[in-house]
Amino acid sequence: MLQRQVSNKQISNTTNIYKYLTFEIGHLKLICHLLICLFVYFVCAYLFICLFPKKAFAQSLSLSIWPPLLEVMIQPSKTVTQVYKLTNNSDQSLQITPQIYSFRPQGETGEINIKSNLKTLRASQQSSNPNFFSFSSGEQFGKPFTIPIGETKELTLQITIPKNTSEADYYNTLLFGTALAADENSPSNSSSVTQIGTNILLTVSQTGKPDRLARIAEFSAPKIIDCLSPIHFTVRLENWGKTLWKPFGKIKITGILKQKNEIALLPQNVLAQSVRKLEVSELKPNLPLGPFRAEL
Repeated sequence: MLQRQVSNKQISNTTNIYKYLTFEIGHLKLICHLLICLFVYFVCAYLFICLFPKKAFAQSLSLSIWPPLLEVMIQPSKTVTQVYKLTNNSDQSLQITPQIYSFRPQGETGEINIKSNLKTLRASQQSSNPNFFSFSSGEQFGKPFTIPIGETKELTLQITIPKNTSEADYYNTLLFGTALAADENSPSNSSSVTQIGTNILLTVSQTGKPDRLARIAEFSAPKIIDCLSPIHFTVRLENWGKTLWKPFGKIKITGILKQKNEIALLPQNVLAQSVRKLEVSELKPNLPLGPFRAEL
């Protein structure tokens, strides 16, 4: 009897364990079915979006120009030409309107102030650069033309300096206003407008050797520097002449322990009648001990 009871108890325990395992496996099957259904759903949704895309009405404007900067030194009564390349990277044809504006330097880090005010523009054109610019490729300022999708258009800008033009610098921005070309199938009459420009730095000189007048407005560094920190120099140059120039030089640093370092100055334009704060690379001496002396 004792053996039989033990046998029944073992069978009962074995049944309970079996049911417990069966319950857990049943839930796993249900979860697996749900995951498979979700996977199939997302795959079908992805294929539907890829194969049957909805028509999008968002429109973007993208226009590139080359070259971004033109520097010219020219004699009075001479003519020079420059080819500009405009590329339409948008998803629709673009309507381009060229304009020419004069500008002056603003601030000390290379910003410019374009004289876009109509009265100021007319006055500056009459006094500074009248009739300098035209297109020998047929385009006209203020009149739009169209560039199809993905195409590049070449424009030839002609610069002619009258005989009695004063020897000085003339700064201008060739600006292209862009808008979407008219489309009858467009769902909206609204259109985006953007502008892209290229600067023209024009120096008029009879001899080709204009006077360049400069001075160092500031050359400084912190008096005390942590040995683990780099050294930052401040260099501000003033151009008080009538012609732009680029600085070429270096900062020489020597230490009391005969450490020697150099930092080359980047040739950044300093426009006439302006101050330019140069971008100077930081210095990390190999042996940052003792006092240092810097020379510009």
